Amino acid sequence: MARQSPASPAVPQEADALPTSQPAQRTGRLVFLPPDWLPLALLGGDALIVVGSIATAYSYYHNLDPLRRTEGLALPFGPYIPAMPIVVAIYLVSLAINQQYRSWRGRTLMDLLLGLYSGIGLAAVLVLAAISVTNLSVHYSRLTIIYMVILTAVLMTAERYLLRQYETRLRRQGIGAERVLIVGTGPGAEMLVRRMSMFPQYGFQVCGVLDDELGRGTSFAGVPVVGGVDELPAQARALAADQVFIAMATQNRGRLVHLIKLCEDQKLEFKVIPDLLDIMSTRTEVNSIDGLPIVGVRHSRLTGANAAVKRLIDIVVSVVALVVLAIPMLVFAVLLKLTSPGGPVIFKQERIGMNRRPFIVLKFRTMIPDAEAATGPAVALPGDPRTTSLGRIMRKLSIDELPQLWNVMRGDMSLVGPRPQPTFFDERYSSEVPRYLERQRVRPGLSGWAEVNDLRGAAPIVDRTIYDVYYIENWSLVLDLKIMILTVLRMFFQRHAY
Repeated sequence: MARQSPASPAVPQEADALPTSQPAQRTGRLVFLPPDWLPLALLGGDALIVVGSIATAYSYYHNLDPLRRTEGLALPFGPYIPAMPIVVAIYLVSLAINQQYRSWRGRTLMDLLLGLYSGIGLAAVLVLAAISVTNLSVHYSRLTIIYMVILTAVLMTAERYLLRQYETRLRRQGIGAERVLIVGTGPGAEMLVRRMSMFPQYGFQVCGVLDDELGRGTSFAGVPVVGGVDELPAQARALAADQVFIAMATQNRGRLVHLIKLCEDQKLEFKVIPDLLDIMSTRTEVNSIDGLPIVGVRHSRLTGANAAVKRLIDIVVSVVALVVLAIPMLVFAVLLKLTSPGGPVIFKQERIGMNRRPFIVLKFRTMIPDAEAATGPAVALPGDPRTTSLGRIMRKLSIDELPQLWNVMRGDMSLVGPRPQPTFFDERYSSEVPRYLERQRVRPGLSGWAEVNDLRGAAPIVDRTIYDVYYIENWSLVLDLKIMILTVLRMFFQRHAY
């Protein structure tokens, strides 16, 4: 069983069982697949998609498009043939600029798709500009180009999704994954091991842990302990480790330096996992002026004009969503009353918002009436007997959160931000969890960076706080858009909604 860090509060842990990595012999890769085969496969696939999209777009425009007003004056297909290699080259260069053909290891599908659409947009601009500059518009239909761009976006999205699914399946079997040996069991190590086990598509497989305090044959975060720290060179060779992640506690700096030197001497690729408390207690930001490093303090980016723009988006989207979803919400309200008539449809609870201002959050009731009467305030767990049958479905799809659109419109909450905590838990966390209070420098959200990374429900508040603080200090409209898209996707692939 993993040790509890002294700095971490005793909060509920994730309940999902994690797969145990076996420190046995290395899982072989498929002989016909290089280690990072997927980005390379995209080069050929994208080229074929562009060529096929040009031909399909031309055929659709000249044969089926109801917008085509020119009768009997179809442009010949001949000029499109020599243009295909040029358009393919423009697409490949534009996508390469947007990091589409480097390794996908450690990157999310959403990051890849955002880069894909940026690359396609750049390619579309360059293609249309080339036609205008060369005065070749008489040979090419702009509508054909637009249809081609739309078709490439759809097909390349499907291509990346299917390849990513196939890649994930391979990596679950250890094929193409980099084997990682963890040295030490510092507070940040457990979180990283669990994340790598939860998301094999990132391409890392933890093959063992080295620690002097945990005995050989025990486990740490579901991974076997295979020996002591001094066995690093021998175990790295025996386990065929591709990388070494060093997670020594802060007080062992001398030994940490020794391990780094040892990895360099043995030509082992390594990374250092910072102490979890160090991550949460530091607010320093390093910049440079003409090569001279300067250290400052990181601040929230949600101030001034940024905060005004975010609030405007919250108002517009929440009003539109309340109008569009009014009938579906009414249907669920009726179903709740029919299936659980003994209590109110709307559950109300005091939570702590921005600047520690309390407000009443609204949710569809998903538990039996007076669910906390016997237990007191408690986090929902898997198979929680207090949850109704309809409530389990609503929690799984996050439908119970829809009434909070009213909170967003009122200004109590935002569409995106740290999830608000009940007053009981907030008082406890504020005194126990480093940097917890920084979550309240912004409005709490319907969804947040922690939630879309599967940190919700019974996930440790320490882990969630790290993600929330990251969001506050790295906020952008693009990040908000990414979180909203991922929130919709997580409605169907949520693992920790109870």
